[in-house]
Amino acid sequence: MLYPSCEISIGTLPAFDFVHEVKVESAWQKFTDTATITLPRKLRLLRQGQAMQLPDLVQVGDAVTIKYGYDGARRTEFAGYVAALKPGTPWVVECEDAMWALKRRALKSVSWRAATLRQVLAYVRDQNGLAFEIEELGALTVGKYAINQATGAQVLDDLKKRFGLCCFFRGGRLVAGNPYNHQTAATHRYAFAHNVVASDLAYTRAQDVALHFRASSTQPDGKKLVWDETGTTKPAAKQGTPPAATAFSAGLGKGELRELQAPPGLALPQLEAWARAEMGRLRFDGYRGGLTTFGNPAAEHGDVAEISDPDYPERAGRYYIDSVTKTFGVNGSRRQLKLGPKA
Repeated sequence: MLYPSCEISIGTLPAFDFVHEVKVESAWQKFTDTATITLPRKLRLLRQGQAMQLPDLVQVGDAVTIKYGYDGARRTEFAGYVAALKPGTPWVVECEDAMWALKRRALKSVSWRAATLRQVLAYVRDQNGLAFEIEELGALTVGKYAINQATGAQVLDDLKKRFGLCCFFRGGRLVAGNPYNHQTAATHRYAFAHNVVASDLAYTRAQDVALHFRASSTQPDGKKLVWDETGTTKPAAKQGTPPAATAFSAGLGKGELRELQAPPGLALPQLEAWARAEMGRLRFDGYRGGLTTFGNPAAEHGDVAEISDPDYPERAGRYYIDSVTKTFGVNGSRRQLKLGPKA
């Protein structure tokens, strides 16, 4: 039988190996990973020979590391900062990942005539006095860009809105670009009646997915080139100006419109190829929904879930994981996975 164990560090306190519950929510769409640590309120620690209650020794901004696993083999499941303290019984410590540090101070104003994405991200990091690694999933040129008394988090949010760049922390590194990287993604195998505790998965055929796709790419002049799966293309107005109604919706009849933000600077053939690849990921025969597993395997968002079903072997498939909710405590260790597109 596997024996669960944990190690939690907060600020300058000695690491402790007990907790009522830890809950970590991690998803590339959420921008910030969060964690809640639930502890008995009346815990006391000796500090300089004096017994003090644990809530009196923790402050907002303290560094937090959460490790847990089985049989003493613990892995880091969360690293960040104390974001809020919730008094009461039990006592709850709310935490955020390194994005918390990027929300705290305004950066010095700066402008570039032709910036690369790495230049902008490195400026955000260095201005905050941090030392995290930067991982670009495809080197990009941002072009003319200015920061005017914005926080690092606001800059990352602006990059997402203007260029469709997903920015998030994964394993202590700031990742920018496509959240799925087939070259580095770890694969975890799941089988019904084996290591799947519960699921709300539904198998859906591609022809039953009522989606209509439109993709756009920001050009060097600030305008957007738009490609629609009906075959219509149009350079849109400058950013911030909604495009006028056109023939994009003609002949569709039904289906939710899904807007796709492609990397900037793509020519029309590149934009169409990129869009069709994304459409293939989102409109497919396969499972949609989520599943609950044990603490192992230690899946993270961006990894691949390889699913098999002994009752329906033809439904076996590989899917990227979009989000993971991890829990650890007196009720054991679980991971709730939400599946994304096919890998």
